Amino acid sequence: MYIIEVIPMVKGSQMETLTYYSSQKYPLGSILDVPVRQKKKPAVVIDTKPASTAKAALRAATFTLRKIPPQDEPRALSPTLITAAKELTRTVPAELGAILYALLPKEIRHGNILLKDPLKTSTQFDSAEVSLLQNVYSERFRIYRSRIRETFAHRGSVLFVVPTAADLDRAEEYLKTGIEKRIITFSSSFTTSKLRQSYKTLEDLSHAKLIITTPSHAFLDRHDITEIIIDQSRSRAYKSRFRPYIDLREALKVTAKLTGRKLLLGDILPRTEDEYLRRAEIFQTEDETPSRLNTNGRIEIIERKKNEPGDKFSVFYPGLTHQIEEIHRKKKNIFMYAARRGLAPLVACYDCGHILRCPDTGTPYSLFKTEKDGEEIRWFVSTATGRRVRASDTCNKCNSWRLRERGIGIQHLEKEFKKEFPHIPVLLFDHTTATTMRNAKRIIGDFMSHKGAVLLGTAMAIPYLQEEVPYSIITSLDAARSIPTWRGDEELLSLLLNLRDKTTETCFIQTRSEPHEIIDYAKSGHVSKFYDEELTLRESLKYPPFSHFIHLTLQGNAEAVHKEEVKITELLAEYQPRFYHSPTTTKKKAVRYGLVRVNEKDWPAENLMNLLRALPPQVRVEVDPDRVI
Repeated sequence: MYIIEVIPMVKGSQMETLTYYSSQKYPLGSILDVPVRQKKKPAVVIDTKPASTAKAALRAATFTLRKIPPQDEPRALSPTLITAAKELTRTVPAELGAILYALLPKEIRHGNILLKDPLKTSTQFDSAEVSLLQNVYSERFRIYRSRIRETFAHRGSVLFVVPTAADLDRAEEYLKTGIEKRIITFSSSFTTSKLRQSYKTLEDLSHAKLIITTPSHAFLDRHDITEIIIDQSRSRAYKSRFRPYIDLREALKVTAKLTGRKLLLGDILPRTEDEYLRRAEIFQTEDETPSRLNTNGRIEIIERKKNEPGDKFSVFYPGLTHQIEEIHRKKKNIFMYAARRGLAPLVACYDCGHILRCPDTGTPYSLFKTEKDGEEIRWFVSTATGRRVRASDTCNKCNSWRLRERGIGIQHLEKEFKKEFPHIPVLLFDHTTATTMRNAKRIIGDFMSHKGAVLLGTAMAIPYLQEEVPYSIITSLDAARSIPTWRGDEELLSLLLNLRDKTTETCFIQTRSEPHEIIDYAKSGHVSKFYDEELTLRESLKYPPFSHFIHLTLQGNAEAVHKEEVKITELLAEYQPRFYHSPTTTKKKAVRYGLVRVNEKDWPAENLMNLLRALPPQVRVEVDPDRVI
């Protein structure tokens, strides 16, 4: 008889360990189906010992151990994966089982695919060898190909991670020449039969492999992987949208440290945190960081002047209307970027065109409405910092009272485009039309096959543009700047550089205000100065990389939220949490945010992680989120 201690792999689980008895001995890392609250759930074995060694404890126990049902063919996890998950508990406020659950593909969690022999535990190294690569797409992949062939020459395999399934197709196309039979691809969008074939190829150890995968399968392992490459390393897709909100980049960094593998982060504009580590020589520089990014196209600003009497507001400014007609006459295609689906709110003066902005960041204010005692109150809210001020009735530049909330979202754009250019075919690409991979590829195929067509899309369309387009348009620079994140300038510059890289001729940018300095960086390709200014600003504000954010979200009726906030404030008093209202809070439903800053020199804060694990499950906790409001 054996006592088996397991960690349940249950989404968002608050359970640490469970103990059962069994007539069979199971090795560490085995995945068993165990009874949890009348249901069978997968769990990982973390300890197995004979019952004879725990007789005293069993006699003193006030509960009865349940028996583990016989397991026909137990699966097993790599000890390296378990060790990596344990290491992540130092910076992720979740139990080990929940972290393991998040790292594993769903077909392994659910038992549809059986893992074969687990790998041996690796020796932990002092630190991960991380390199940073900054360049345009074609140059990055030239360097990747060189690294992959060098690794193959030393009989090592390469794990190549991309953000989305669309990026996977493009990466495979760029990398496969001469090594077609050595490539394995994984994605959560694959069918079960295709996944089974990929797993079968993964088990073939006769040759080194190039494993190209999306984040869903980034923790599949082979003993001969010596190189990990993460392309588009600043992509939000690498941060899980569900509990426990794991950052895949940090998790793979931990794996690299455990296994001695090299880790390469590549992007046209790496995160400012990564650039900071490169400048501090904690990260190495891959190849030579170019002093100027040589993107394909050029940028041209189309600015709307002050409204003349009798002018009607139009989404497309006169200068852009002329350009669209001229491009269509040449039978060349255009990708038109819209900030997001629906409306992208900002507040502008109808008379002088001035955009009302947050004085701290220059980000356009959005307009929100709340009610108090039956009275409507209007607020200007900065989507970058959370700054909230009472909405003014007049323009702070010309004192006009004619303020308008402008919304230039994709739905409004499509309607206006068809009205303005009824003779030009336009295809819409957002989450209402590109609902599946097949639909997305069909829309892109139709766009590429129609000369003189326009593709109107949100950010989700950009990865599907596997072929460069002659022209691109950002319909509203101000709407693009109102992305609700404290990384606003970084996000905007990344967008401009990526669009310019995908455009062979000209990227047009419409704006109602003076061109922003970010435009100058995107035009020239000199991004080093941007990093200089961004790091200076972040240091003064105590933003990452100089501190870490712990973001809390509480919601419910006002009284319950207030009580919970008081408890959390007392529990985390040492860390001085700051609470503030969400702009969307109402009298019926209160939403409160809490923010804790931890200085980089005090990280990882293990005591804080333990306190955060003690919070009730209805409190959402996220480390280093892109949004704090």
